[in-house]
Amino acid sequence: MIVRSRRPSGRPMGFTLIELLVVIAIIAVLIALLLPAVQAAREAARRAQCTSNLKQIGVALHNYVSSFGVFPPGYVSSIDPTVLDACNQDAENQHGVDLGSGWAWGSMILPQLEQQAVFNSINFNLSVAYHQNDTCSLTALNVYLCPSDPGPSTIPVFEDPPDPANPGSFNSSHIVDTLSRGNYVGMYGVGEVCAQSGATDSPNNGAGNPPGNPLGQHNGLFYRNSRVGFADITDGTSNTIAVGERSHNLSYVTWVARSIDGWLGKTSAIEGGTDRFNPSPEECWTQILGPAGLEDGPRTINNPEAHVEDYWSRHPGGANMLFGDGSVKFLKDGINPGPWRALATRNNGEIISADSF
Repeated sequence: MIVRSRRPSGRPMGFTLIELLVVIAIIAVLIALLLPAVQAAREAARRAQCTSNLKQIGVALHNYVSSFGVFPPGYVSSIDPTVLDACNQDAENQHGVDLGSGWAWGSMILPQLEQQAVFNSINFNLSVAYHQNDTCSLTALNVYLCPSDPGPSTIPVFEDPPDPANPGSFNSSHIVDTLSRGNYVGMYGVGEVCAQSGATDSPNNGAGNPPGNPLGQHNGLFYRNSRVGFADITDGTSNTIAVGERSHNLSYVTWVARSIDGWLGKTSAIEGGTDRFNPSPEECWTQILGPAGLEDGPRTINNPEAHVEDYWSRHPGGANMLFGDGSVKFLKDGINPGPWRALATRNNGEIISADSF
Protein backbone atom coordinates (compact mmCIF):
# COMPACT_ATOMS: atom_id res chain seq x y z
CA MET A 1 0.00 0.00 0.00
CA ILE A 2 1.36 3.41 -0.92
CA VAL A 3 1.11 6.09 1.77
CA ARG A 4 1.06 9.59 0.44
CA SER A 5 1.95 12.55 2.62
CA ARG A 6 -0.64 15.18 2.95
CA ARG A 7 0.29 18.82 2.69
CA PRO A 8 -0.92 20.90 5.59
CA SER A 9 -3.80 23.03 4.72
CA GLY A 10 -4.00 26.75 5.43
CA ARG A 11 -0.99 29.06 5.86
CA PRO A 12 2.37 27.79 4.48
CA MET A 13 5.29 27.23 6.91
CA GLY A 14 8.16 29.81 7.27
CA PHE A 15 8.47 33.58 7.66
CA THR A 16 7.43 36.16 5.18
CA LEU A 17 9.86 38.86 4.12
CA ILE A 18 7.95 41.46 6.12
CA GLU A 19 8.19 39.33 9.29
CA LEU A 20 11.93 38.89 8.82
CA LEU A 21 12.38 42.62 8.38
CA VAL A 22 10.37 43.31 11.54
CA VAL A 23 12.52 40.85 13.54
CA ILE A 24 15.71 42.41 12.21
CA ALA A 25 14.43 45.89 13.06
CA ILE A 26 13.61 44.82 16.62
CA ILE A 27 17.06 43.28 17.08
CA ALA A 28 18.68 46.46 15.72
CA VAL A 29 16.69 48.60 18.17
CA LEU A 30 17.69 46.35 21.08
CA ILE A 31 21.35 46.55 20.07
CA ALA A 32 21.10 50.33 19.77
CA LEU A 33 19.61 50.46 23.28
CA LEU A 34 22.09 48.06 24.83
CA LEU A 35 25.32 49.27 23.19
CA PRO A 36 25.55 52.56 25.13
CA ALA A 37 24.90 50.66 28.36
CA VAL A 38 27.68 48.18 27.53
CA GLN A 39 30.05 51.02 26.67
CA ALA A 40 29.14 52.85 29.87
CA ALA A 41 29.77 49.70 31.91
CA ARG A 42 33.16 49.23 30.28
CA GLU A 43 34.10 52.85 30.92
CA ALA A 44 32.99 52.52 34.53
CA ALA A 45 35.31 49.55 34.89
CA ARG A 46 38.18 51.45 33.26
CA ARG A 47 37.58 54.46 35.49
CA ALA A 48 37.54 52.20 38.56
CA GLN A 49 40.91 50.73 37.48
CA CYS A 50 42.28 54.24 37.01
CA THR A 51 41.12 55.09 40.53
CA SER A 52 42.81 51.95 41.83
CA ASN A 53 46.06 52.95 40.08
CA LEU A 54 46.03 56.34 41.75
CA LYS A 55 45.28 54.81 45.14
CA GLN A 56 48.30 52.53 44.73
CA ILE A 57 50.40 55.56 43.86
CA GLY A 58 49.03 57.33 46.92
CA VAL A 59 49.99 54.44 49.21
CA ALA A 60 53.46 54.40 47.63
CA LEU A 61 53.88 58.14 48.21
CA HIS A 62 52.87 57.80 51.85
CA ASN A 63 55.28 54.90 52.33
CA TYR A 64 58.00 57.06 50.79
CA VAL A 65 57.18 59.83 53.28
CA SER A 66 57.33 57.29 56.10
CA SER A 67 60.84 56.31 54.99
CA PHE A 68 62.29 59.73 54.09
CA GLY A 69 60.10 62.27 55.90
CA VAL A 70 59.13 64.13 52.70
CA PHE A 71 57.42 63.47 49.39
CA PRO A 72 59.78 62.57 46.53
CA PRO A 73 61.10 65.47 44.46
CA GLY A 74 59.20 66.38 41.33
CA TYR A 75 62.46 65.68 39.58
CA VAL A 76 66.12 65.97 40.52
CA SER A 77 68.53 68.22 38.68
CA SER A 78 71.41 70.60 39.14
CA ILE A 79 71.04 73.95 37.39
CA ASP A 80 73.06 76.35 35.32
CA PRO A 81 73.29 79.52 37.48
CA THR A 82 74.18 81.65 34.45
CA VAL A 83 70.59 81.39 33.17
CA LEU A 84 69.04 84.22 35.19
CA ASP A 85 65.57 84.14 33.67
CA ALA A 86 64.80 80.58 32.71
CA CYS A 87 61.15 81.43 32.07
CA ASN A 88 62.24 83.60 29.15
CA GLN A 89 61.26 81.63 26.05
CA ASP A 90 64.16 82.94 23.97
CA ALA A 91 66.65 81.97 26.66
CA GLU A 92 65.09 78.52 26.91
CA ASN A 93 65.46 78.02 23.19
CA GLN A 94 69.16 78.78 23.44
CA HIS A 95 70.01 76.76 26.51
CA GLY A 96 67.97 75.00 29.20
CA VAL A 97 68.68 75.66 32.86
CA ASP A 98 68.54 71.99 33.91
CA LEU A 99 71.78 70.04 33.78
CA GLY A 100 70.47 66.68 34.99
CA SER A 101 70.06 63.98 35.90
CA GLY A 102 66.29 64.57 35.74
CA TRP A 103 64.84 61.46 37.43
CA ALA A 104 61.20 62.04 38.38
CA TRP A 105 58.96 61.29 41.35
CA GLY A 106 57.53 58.25 39.55
CA SER A 107 60.95 56.61 39.47
CA MET A 108 61.62 57.44 43.12
CA ILE A 109 58.64 55.45 44.41
CA LEU A 110 59.28 52.27 42.40
CA PRO A 111 60.29 50.25 45.51
CA GLN A 112 57.05 51.32 47.21
CA LEU A 113 55.15 50.07 44.13
CA GLU A 114 56.82 46.65 44.42
CA GLN A 115 59.05 47.41 41.43
CA GLN A 116 62.37 47.03 43.24
CA ALA A 117 64.01 45.29 40.29
CA VAL A 118 63.22 48.20 37.96
CA PHE A 119 64.49 50.65 40.58
CA ASN A 120 67.73 48.70 40.99
CA SER A 121 68.36 48.95 37.24
CA ILE A 122 68.63 52.76 37.40
CA ASN A 123 71.97 54.52 37.46
CA PHE A 124 70.85 57.78 39.09
CA ASN A 125 74.16 59.43 38.23
CA LEU A 126 73.25 59.25 34.54
CA SER A 127 70.24 60.69 32.74
CA VAL A 128 67.72 58.60 30.81
CA ALA A 129 69.58 59.47 27.61
CA TYR A 130 72.18 56.82 28.43
CA HIS A 131 71.53 53.28 27.22
CA GLN A 132 72.57 51.98 30.66
CA ASN A 133 69.14 53.18 31.84
CA ASP A 134 67.08 51.64 29.04
CA THR A 135 65.77 48.89 31.32
CA CYS A 136 63.88 51.43 33.38
CA SER A 137 63.10 54.03 30.76
CA LEU A 138 61.52 51.53 28.33
CA THR A 139 59.60 49.39 30.85
CA ALA A 140 55.82 49.81 30.70
CA LEU A 141 54.07 49.75 34.09
CA ASN A 142 50.29 49.32 34.23
CA VAL A 143 50.06 51.25 37.49
CA TYR A 144 51.03 54.41 35.60
CA LEU A 145 48.58 53.86 32.71
CA CYS A 146 44.89 54.76 32.64
CA PRO A 147 43.00 52.03 30.73
CA SER A 148 40.66 54.64 29.23
CA ASP A 149 43.61 56.08 27.29
CA PRO A 150 45.05 53.38 25.01
CA GLY A 151 48.26 54.33 23.31
CA PRO A 152 51.86 53.39 22.59
CA SER A 153 53.94 51.88 25.38
CA THR A 154 56.77 54.35 24.76
CA ILE A 155 56.80 58.00 23.73
CA PRO A 156 59.36 60.24 22.01
CA VAL A 157 60.99 63.27 23.60
CA PHE A 158 61.88 65.90 21.02
CA GLU A 159 65.25 67.57 20.93
CA ASP A 160 64.11 71.03 19.91
CA PRO A 161 60.94 73.11 20.27
CA PRO A 162 58.10 71.99 17.97
CA ASP A 163 56.94 74.41 15.31
CA PRO A 164 53.65 75.86 16.69
CA ALA A 165 52.34 76.25 13.14
CA ASN A 166 53.02 72.62 12.30
CA PRO A 167 52.96 70.49 15.47
CA GLY A 168 53.80 66.83 15.22
CA SER A 169 55.99 67.30 12.15
CA PHE A 170 59.10 65.60 13.51
CA ASN A 171 61.31 62.88 12.14
CA SER A 172 63.57 60.51 14.01
CA SER A 173 66.51 62.92 13.88
CA HIS A 174 64.65 65.25 16.27
CA ILE A 175 64.14 62.66 19.03
CA VAL A 176 66.51 62.87 21.98
CA ASP A 177 64.93 60.21 24.22
CA THR A 178 62.33 57.45 24.14
CA LEU A 179 60.56 56.86 27.44
CA SER A 180 57.84 54.69 28.94
CA ARG A 181 54.43 56.31 28.62
CA GLY A 182 52.32 57.31 31.61
CA ASN A 183 49.06 59.11 32.39
CA TYR A 184 49.69 60.73 35.76
CA VAL A 185 51.57 63.97 36.47
CA GLY A 186 52.51 65.59 39.77
CA MET A 187 50.82 68.84 40.81
CA TYR A 188 53.23 71.75 40.44
CA GLY A 189 50.95 74.49 41.74
CA VAL A 190 49.55 77.58 40.05
CA GLY A 191 50.84 79.16 36.86
CA GLU A 192 53.38 78.29 34.22
CA VAL A 193 55.68 75.34 34.88
CA CYS A 194 59.11 76.74 34.15
CA ALA A 195 62.62 76.53 35.51
CA GLN A 196 61.65 78.62 38.53
CA SER A 197 60.83 75.30 40.13
CA GLY A 198 63.01 74.92 43.18
CA ALA A 199 63.01 76.76 46.48
CA THR A 200 66.80 76.89 46.72
CA ASP A 201 67.72 78.03 43.19
CA SER A 202 67.27 81.73 43.89
CA PRO A 203 68.56 82.96 40.49
CA ASN A 204 65.57 81.25 38.90
CA ASN A 205 63.08 81.73 41.70
CA GLY A 206 61.27 84.73 40.25
CA ALA A 207 62.32 87.24 42.90
CA GLY A 208 62.20 90.07 40.37
CA ASN A 209 58.82 89.19 38.92
CA PRO A 210 56.13 91.91 39.16
CA PRO A 211 53.36 91.30 41.72
CA GLY A 212 50.69 89.02 40.32
CA ASN A 213 52.96 87.43 37.73
CA PRO A 214 51.64 83.86 37.43
CA LEU A 215 54.93 82.33 36.33
CA GLY A 216 56.68 79.84 38.53
CA GLN A 217 54.44 79.73 41.58
CA HIS A 218 55.72 76.36 42.74
CA ASN A 219 53.26 76.00 45.61
CA GLY A 220 52.17 72.45 44.84
CA LEU A 221 53.65 69.20 46.12
CA PHE A 222 56.12 68.62 43.27
CA TYR A 223 58.75 70.74 41.56
CA ARG A 224 62.45 70.49 40.83
CA ASN A 225 64.40 69.22 43.88
CA SER A 226 61.28 69.62 46.04
CA ARG A 227 61.23 68.32 49.61
CA VAL A 228 57.65 68.81 50.74
CA GLY A 229 56.59 67.16 54.00
CA PHE A 230 53.19 66.85 55.63
CA ALA A 231 53.97 69.85 57.85
CA ASP A 232 54.37 71.99 54.72
CA ILE A 233 50.83 71.21 53.53
CA THR A 234 49.11 73.76 55.75
CA ASP A 235 45.96 73.75 53.59
CA GLY A 236 45.44 70.13 54.63
CA THR A 237 46.29 66.98 52.71
CA SER A 238 42.61 66.35 51.96
CA ASN A 239 42.44 69.76 50.26
CA THR A 240 45.61 69.46 48.19
CA ILE A 241 46.01 67.60 44.90
CA ALA A 242 49.12 65.45 44.64
CA VAL A 243 48.77 63.74 41.24
CA GLY A 244 46.27 64.01 38.38
CA GLU A 245 45.47 62.63 34.95
CA ARG A 246 46.62 63.68 31.50
CA SER A 247 45.68 61.64 28.43
CA HIS A 248 48.07 61.31 25.54
CA ASN A 249 45.65 62.83 23.04
CA LEU A 250 46.57 66.15 24.69
CA SER A 251 50.30 65.54 25.09
CA TYR A 252 52.79 62.87 26.09
CA VAL A 253 53.36 61.92 29.73
CA THR A 254 56.07 59.80 31.31
CA TRP A 255 56.66 58.65 34.86
CA VAL A 256 60.39 58.15 34.29
CA ALA A 257 62.25 61.45 34.14
CA ARG A 258 62.57 64.94 32.76
CA SER A 259 64.77 64.61 29.67
CA ILE A 260 67.49 67.24 29.67
CA ASP A 261 66.98 69.80 26.87
CA GLY A 262 63.91 67.88 25.69
CA TRP A 263 60.67 69.54 24.58
CA LEU A 264 56.98 68.66 24.70
CA GLY A 265 54.51 69.53 21.96
CA LYS A 266 50.94 68.43 21.49
CA THR A 267 50.32 64.94 20.15
CA SER A 268 50.23 64.65 16.38
CA ALA A 269 47.00 63.72 14.63
CA ILE A 270 48.61 60.47 13.47
CA GLU A 271 48.76 59.31 17.10
CA GLY A 272 45.31 60.48 18.13
CA GLY A 273 45.96 64.14 18.88
CA THR A 274 43.68 66.93 17.79
CA ASP A 275 44.21 70.51 16.69
CA ARG A 276 41.78 71.92 19.26
CA PHE A 277 44.56 72.32 21.84
CA ASN A 278 47.04 75.14 22.23
CA PRO A 279 50.11 74.08 20.23
CA SER A 280 52.72 76.07 22.18
CA PRO A 281 55.65 73.81 23.14
CA GLU A 282 57.01 73.53 26.66
CA GLU A 283 60.22 72.13 28.04
CA CYS A 284 59.61 68.53 28.97
CA TRP A 285 59.45 68.99 32.73
CA THR A 286 55.77 69.26 31.77
CA GLN A 287 55.83 65.54 30.91
CA ILE A 288 56.03 64.77 34.63
CA LEU A 289 54.42 67.87 36.19
CA GLY A 290 51.28 69.91 35.58
CA PRO A 291 49.88 73.20 36.91
CA ALA A 292 46.55 74.89 37.42
CA GLY A 293 47.07 77.15 34.41
CA LEU A 294 46.33 80.86 34.33
CA GLU A 295 47.49 81.93 30.88
CA ASP A 296 44.78 82.36 28.19
CA GLY A 297 42.26 82.60 31.03
CA PRO A 298 42.02 80.23 34.01
CA ARG A 299 42.21 76.70 32.65
CA THR A 300 40.52 73.86 34.50
CA ILE A 301 40.24 70.14 33.72
CA ASN A 302 39.53 69.24 30.07
CA ASN A 303 39.47 72.92 29.13
CA PRO A 304 38.86 73.66 25.43
CA GLU A 305 41.85 76.04 25.55
CA ALA A 306 44.08 73.41 27.15
CA HIS A 307 47.84 73.82 26.98
CA VAL A 308 50.10 70.80 26.61
CA GLU A 309 50.91 70.87 30.35
CA ASP A 310 47.29 70.80 31.59
CA TYR A 311 45.14 68.05 33.09
CA TRP A 312 43.01 66.05 30.67
CA SER A 313 41.28 62.69 30.71
CA ARG A 314 39.10 60.55 28.49
CA HIS A 315 36.63 59.86 31.28
CA PRO A 316 33.33 61.55 30.44
CA GLY A 317 32.75 64.63 32.58
CA GLY A 318 36.04 65.02 34.44
CA ALA A 319 39.24 63.41 35.67
CA ASN A 320 40.53 61.43 38.64
CA MET A 321 42.78 63.28 41.10
CA LEU A 322 44.90 61.83 43.90
CA PHE A 323 44.97 64.02 47.00
CA GLY A 324 47.68 64.35 49.58
CA ASP A 325 45.82 62.20 52.09
CA GLY A 326 45.77 59.27 49.66
CA SER A 327 42.13 59.65 48.64
CA VAL A 328 41.05 59.79 45.00
CA LYS A 329 38.28 62.13 43.89
CA PHE A 330 36.67 62.60 40.50
CA LEU A 331 36.75 66.32 39.72
CA LYS A 332 34.25 67.54 37.15
CA ASP A 333 35.01 69.51 34.00
CA GLY A 334 32.84 72.32 35.28
CA ILE A 335 34.78 72.94 38.49
CA ASN A 336 35.04 76.63 39.31
CA PRO A 337 38.53 78.05 38.61
CA GLY A 338 38.80 79.37 42.18
CA PRO A 339 38.49 76.01 43.98
CA TRP A 340 40.59 74.37 41.24
CA ARG A 341 43.50 76.73 41.93
CA ALA A 342 43.00 76.33 45.68
CA LEU A 343 43.23 72.53 45.40
CA ALA A 344 46.44 72.90 43.39
CA THR A 345 48.28 74.71 46.20
CA ARG A 346 49.53 73.38 49.52
CA ASN A 347 49.81 76.54 51.64
CA ASN A 348 47.71 79.44 50.32
CA GLY A 349 45.18 79.27 53.15
CA GLU A 350 42.02 79.11 51.01
CA ILE A 351 38.76 77.85 52.48
CA ILE A 352 37.28 75.23 50.18
CA SER A 353 33.70 74.05 50.51
CA ALA A 354 33.14 70.33 49.94
CA ASP A 355 30.35 71.06 47.45
CA SER A 356 32.61 73.23 45.27
CA PHE A 357 34.30 70.27 43.58
